[in-house]
Amino acid sequence: MERTKYRFKDIVWKDFSLIAILIVSMIVFTLVGILFSFVYVDHLTEKIVIKLSVVIQLLSYVVTVFSFYFLHIKDFKMHLKKNTAFIKQHYLFLITVTIIMMICSAIYNMTMQMLPDDIGFNETQNELELMNLFDQPSFLPFTFLLIVIGAPLVEEIFFRHLLIGELGKKFNAIVMGIISAILFSLMHVMGAESPLEIGSYIILAIAMVYAYIKSGFKLIASVSIHMLNNLISFIFTLITLYT
Repeated sequence: MERTKYRFKDIVWKDFSLIAILIVSMIVFTLVGILFSFVYVDHLTEKIVIKLSVVIQLLSYVVTVFSFYFLHIKDFKMHLKKNTAFIKQHYLFLITVTIIMMICSAIYNMTMQMLPDDIGFNETQNELELMNLFDQPSFLPFTFLLIVIGAPLVEEIFFRHLLIGELGKKFNAIVMGIISAILFSLMHVMGAESPLEIGSYIILAIAMVYAYIKSGFKLIASVSIHMLNNLISFIFTLITLYT
């Protein structure tokens, strides 16, 4: 069977406007947050700054996701129907990939804990930073929306849909899949203390890239795995902190 040959004009370039939309949204909501803190907050503590940053990030993600919807409003129902049908037919595949991914992650993390302190780690710096979002029970709904819903949606649109689904048309999906996994992992280890922290995210990225490509570039495949992974982590963190 002959492979479809794509040209640059076949790439849906309008979707890349989402990058600018996210950046502008972050800037605008950050400025609003700064103004809000000056007017309504007498003493700006670290906890308040963290809460504001969560709300800013969440609002920016909402704008980005809705922008993605409006960019595809004409064919959104068709794509939603196809993605929903894929979930119904292949949910066991997605669950299997998620289980294998989590087993590999657990083995990797246990191995890291046995290494010397200068190269090993118990928790990645990204995970430790996220723990700050669980301090106050009243703020947990926002934490849930950011970690379990918002972040997976936006990250999968950027790292899977744009890099693999669109640029992969011209530059080879496998090559862009590798680049996607690397960039996704690097984004999560910006403040890492051990270079080996990247391994935890490489495992997650490989699973999502594999599911996305294997599904025929259906965004629901990688989004489902990402959300399920974050949901399990969210629940585990709640159990650890509040029991």
